[in-house]
Amino acid sequence: MKTKERILETALALFNTSNTQAATTNHIAAAMGMSPGNLHYHYKNREEIIFSLYEQMHQKLFPDVAFIPQTLQALALQHQQFALIAWEYRFFYRELLFLLSRDERLKERFKTDNLAYKHRIEIMLRTFHDKGWVHLPLENMVLHLSDTILLFLQFWHPFLESIGGTMDEYAIKGGVRRIEGTLRSFLTPEGLRILASIES
Repeated sequence: MKTKERILETALALFNTSNTQAATTNHIAAAMGMSPGNLHYHYKNREEIIFSLYEQMHQKLFPDVAFIPQTLQALALQHQQFALIAWEYRFFYRELLFLLSRDERLKERFKTDNLAYKHRIEIMLRTFHDKGWVHLPLENMVLHLSDTILLFLQFWHPFLESIGGTMDEYAIKGGVRRIEGTLRSFLTPEGLRILASIES
């Protein structure tokens, strides 16, 4: 493993177990048994490390950024994968708004990625409506549902923390379960039949 990859791996572990403010570049270097100067040769500061971890996470979330689930089963599989990755990079979602406020480059990149993903969700929902799997006859229903999906995916972790919820992999998957429950209320009889076959 290359040094830059080892730095990201170590930083991710420290960020997840504490937070990005408690885990300085000096802490990361010490955990790796390297000098701070050597670490700064690869990453100028903590913000660069966080940005690189975001890029790494985004690549795992969207290996094909043009991919749009064409079936309910493909959507379920995508959301299951999202939950695993959200747990792997839990520090990012736990501190999302703080991290965006600290780094303008990260904020702009995240906004661009987020708007692109929201657009893909809207295309997917319209496709599911046209196929007769969901009933979304009004455009504002598509827009509201896409917003709801994004809210559950991105802010479920801080919501759990705000109510003193348990923080583990199963709890993080709760956001996906809420999405599935919300979508279920829009499913047509045919959509429910397909969902039942997926869950069986």
